[in-house]
Amino acid sequence: MLSNRLVFVPVLVAGLLGPAGIAMAQDASAVSDAFAAAMSRGGEMEVKIGSASGGGDTVTLGEVSFVPKDGSTQTRFSQVELTGVAEAGDDFAADAITMTDGAMSGDTTGTIGKVMIGEASFPKKAAPDEKTRVSYRRMTGAEISLTPKERTEPLTISTFTMDVSDIVDGVPQASKGNAEAVTIPLSYFPAGGRITPSDLGYEETVFDVTWEGSRNAGSKALSLDEVSLTLRDGGTLTAKGDLGGIGGEAAATDPLGGLGTMSVADFTLVYEDNSLAGRVLEHFAKQQGMTREQYVDQLAAALPFMLGFLQNPEFQSKAAAALGTFLKDPRSLTVSLKPEAPVSGGQIVQLLSAAPQTIPDVLNATVTANQAE
Repeated sequence: MLSNRLVFVPVLVAGLLGPAGIAMAQDASAVSDAFAAAMSRGGEMEVKIGSASGGGDTVTLGEVSFVPKDGSTQTRFSQVELTGVAEAGDDFAADAITMTDGAMSGDTTGTIGKVMIGEASFPKKAAPDEKTRVSYRRMTGAEISLTPKERTEPLTISTFTMDVSDIVDGVPQASKGNAEAVTIPLSYFPAGGRITPSDLGYEETVFDVTWEGSRNAGSKALSLDEVSLTLRDGGTLTAKGDLGGIGGEAAATDPLGGLGTMSVADFTLVYEDNSLAGRVLEHFAKQQGMTREQYVDQLAAALPFMLGFLQNPEFQSKAAAALGTFLKDPRSLTVSLKPEAPVSGGQIVQLLSAAPQTIPDVLNATVTANQAE
């Protein structure tokens, strides 16, 4: 699929930033120098500012470029306007920093119509090697077009919004936001695969993404109020729940890449269909020379055997029944994990080798159809 740099557009600019400040005023040159120092992240980024004008509570910077020292993708904005500029102790604060008419070059090329950083702050003075950032509470963007160097067509994003809160040691512990009309060209999907979007009748794939969640800095527990991915004219996949052991020193040294320290306390995955399941069933039925109804009946009958690897007859029977119901009338499919006590990734890995048949019971796993929450 896509490289990580394309999953969420805020990374293109938010990677330079970090949470927010307060409010008071200063001259354009001082604000310009402080902004450049903060955005340089201790020398990781070369920040070039062509001009600085204004003063008081509004400072306008012209031809602002961010050039990473690793030589990857650089970004240039024709104008960066800071409004509501004021002094706040050792920082400058701004109601908004609005960057317009952006262009990207290097590993990724493209354009950015506008990025707005709300309730921002940055130090008045920073040591050359100090990794300070522009802090913020809100970020929005519009009219994004990105083309990786190995591609010829752009991925586009109509708008994105991100709000952060609960700042601990400069790091936001709560975030919510969305990205609308994330359009991925069909050429991004591997050709010659068993099934492609064009096989399902899509001329383009358009996604909407929504998320809201928070992390407890002390316990490392992650609460997902909602993380959803919607394929327009396809379906919506939503995850909710509570996970523990996310990040921290233990996760950094975990040989399982963080899976061993992560724990599941309550987790629900819901898929709500809006034609995608029907398209897939029609496609494979046609390949088998059957009607959709014939193919579904054959598949539903085979489900108990297909789930035999679980070695848990009771769970297999219930899961097969739910999957069969969904195949015959695709509306929603829900998988829930509600263990009596949190279960770690390390425990699950051990059970996979020692007693895989116990995993559905240990996780108190259930599969239901057409009963979306």
